[in-house]
Amino acid sequence: MSRRSRVLSSTRLIRSFNAIAVLQTLYQEGSVSRSRLTEVTKMSPSTVTRIIAELTEQGLITEECIGESNGGRRPVIFRLNYNNLFAAGVQILRDRVAIAISDVKGNLLARQVFQQYSLEPVTLVQEIAVEFQKLLASSAIDKEKILGVGVAISGIVDSESETLIQSVNLGWRDVKVAELLEKALGLQVLIENDANAAALAEFWFGGAKDVSSMMYVKTSTGVGAGIISERRLLTGAGGMAGEIGHVPLVPGGRQCRCGQSGCLETYLYLADVLRRYEQETGQAIAGKEEFFQKAAAGDAVARMLIHEAADALATTVSFAEVLLDLEMIVVGGLWGSLGEVFLGRIEQKLQGFLERTGLTKKVIFRGSALGEDSDLLGAVGLVINEWFTPPI
Repeated sequence: MSRRSRVLSSTRLIRSFNAIAVLQTLYQEGSVSRSRLTEVTKMSPSTVTRIIAELTEQGLITEECIGESNGGRRPVIFRLNYNNLFAAGVQILRDRVAIAISDVKGNLLARQVFQQYSLEPVTLVQEIAVEFQKLLASSAIDKEKILGVGVAISGIVDSESETLIQSVNLGWRDVKVAELLEKALGLQVLIENDANAAALAEFWFGGAKDVSSMMYVKTSTGVGAGIISERRLLTGAGGMAGEIGHVPLVPGGRQCRCGQSGCLETYLYLADVLRRYEQETGQAIAGKEEFFQKAAAGDAVARMLIHEAADALATTVSFAEVLLDLEMIVVGGLWGSLGEVFLGRIEQKLQGFLERTGLTKKVIFRGSALGEDSDLLGAVGLVINEWFTPPI
C-alpha cells in the first residue's frame, strides 16, 4: 500500500475512498448539492446519499442551506463541518519543539511549545507524545477526528520511506521519525523537510493559494527551498530537491563554513554576516536588531552586506525561474521580513534578468506573511495536502 493510500484509509471515522472523495469535493468546492457530488465523484446517487448520511451522523459534514430550485424539489446544500475535522503539526528544532492542532483551513486552534530534555530520537518522541496528550486534553479535541500528524524538520528527508536521512542541526542520521511517532501517538504521521513544509504552508494557507508553481526560500539557521510545480511538491528521488544552501553560485566569492567559496548560505547565514561586519568595522555588534538598525540608518558596511546577500539570492532565484518557470517566489524567515531594502533589490534584478533573456513574464516576488508559524502550518499542510489533493 502506498503512503498516500495508507494515510487516507487510516482514520476510523472515514473508512472508504468513496467517503474521502465526498470530503475532497466539499473541501475544493465549498458548498455543494447531492447532484453536484454525484457529478464530480462519478458515484451513483444512492451511494452519495448513503455516504452523506454517514458523514452527517459523524458530524463531519452539515447541511448549510436549501438551494434554488431548477423546476423540481429545492436541493439541500452541504459543506464540511470545519469544527469537527482537524490536522496536527509538529515542528522539531534543536532548541525547541512546537505542536499544534488546526482545522482543515489552517486555523491553529491549540498549540504548545516546549524545550526538549534530550535530542536522542526515541526519548524526544516520547516527550512529544506526552505533550501531545496534554494538548488534546486541554483543547477537548476528539483524537478520532484528527486526520493525521505532519512533522516539519530540518535536514534531508526521504518522505516516501518517512525517514530523516540526515540533520546536521539535530545530529540525527537515518531516523524513522514517522514510524516512531505513529507508535507513540496512535495517529498516522507524515514527515517533510522544513523548507518543503513551509512551501506547502504558503500554497495552502498563505500568499500562494492562487498559483500552481512557486518556490519558497527559507532563511533562518540555514538556507533551503521548497518547490511546488503544477500544484505538486517536488522532493526529488533522494529528498535533495531545494537543497540550495551550498551550491557555489558566486565564483571567487566569500568562504563558506562548508569549505567552498561563493555558497548562498554564507551570504544569508546571519552569524557569518555579523562576523563579517565586525571584521570590516572593528566594532562589536549585539545582534540582528542592531545590525538591521544600522543598515536602516545608512551604515555603509551594513548596507553593503545586505546588498551582497540580496545579489546572491537574486542569482539563485534567476536560475530557478529559468529552470522551473515559476509564477511566484516567496522568501521566508528573517530576510523575508526586510522589505524594499532587500526584497526590492532582488525583484529588480530578477525582472532585469528576465527582460535581458527575452522573457516578458512578471514573477510575483514577496516576503512570507506567515511569520514564525510557517513551519508549523507547513506541518499541518502536509496532512491537508495528502487528504485533499486529487487524485486519491
